[in-house]
Amino acid sequence: MKYIIFNWKSYLNIAESMNLSKIVSKLPSTKKYKLICSPNNFYNLSLKSRYPKNIYAAQNIDLHGKGASTGSIDIEDLVNNKIKYCILGHSEVRSNFGETDLIVQKKTDLCLINKIKPIVCIGEPLKIYKSKKTKFFLKKQINKIFKKSNNYEEVVLAYEPLWSIGTGLTPKLSEIDDILGFLSKILENYSFKKINILYGGSVNLSNIKDILSLRNLNGVLVGSASTKSSFIKHFK
Repeated sequence: MKYIIFNWKSYLNIAESMNLSKIVSKLPSTKKYKLICSPNNFYNLSLKSRYPKNIYAAQNIDLHGKGASTGSIDIEDLVNNKIKYCILGHSEVRSNFGETDLIVQKKTDLCLINKIKPIVCIGEPLKIYKSKKTKFFLKKQINKIFKKSNNYEEVVLAYEPLWSIGTGLTPKLSEIDDILGFLSKILENYSFKKINILYGGSVNLSNIKDILSLRNLNGVLVGSASTKSSFIKHFK
């Protein structure tokens, strides 16, 4: 089964998010794909109550929890409203809010303690890619986020080359598959009950078939393309 995660970011208003959620809810169930919607965090709870059969993911959480923390997204709210997944360490959160690998590590642990499955994003900037140090960079990220002493339940790892997100540029298929195989090998040094490795970065209707055919791939994390009904209907 391949993960297909629709990361709607902040592209859609509540009515548009409702419309796409309705389309997802009407798709026939299949063992081929696991479809996960990730709308703006402000809409998540109302969408889940309206379309309870859909699987939803939060776009982030806050470490502070309930209390005097203005604007925070409390993990208790996700648990109480049956939000099963949470995206962590996305490049936009890292660049816009200064999120570090250490913060991602703490959020990953918090999710797992609360039975929320983390979708952990990692990826290299263009400078690293051009200098052919991608594998070294990714290994360093993994070592900071995951602890070899921990026993992890299900984790989803999304490889997103930063230079590919929203640019229309993608690595060669052979490069993606090579990196995914490398990540699989690195993760063997950690205790995961289940690990799924995804690719994200300018995924769209024109390339998704080829990307999903990659040997080492367990799914995709899709941004702006997933805000189109035609993209979602592709998985019927």
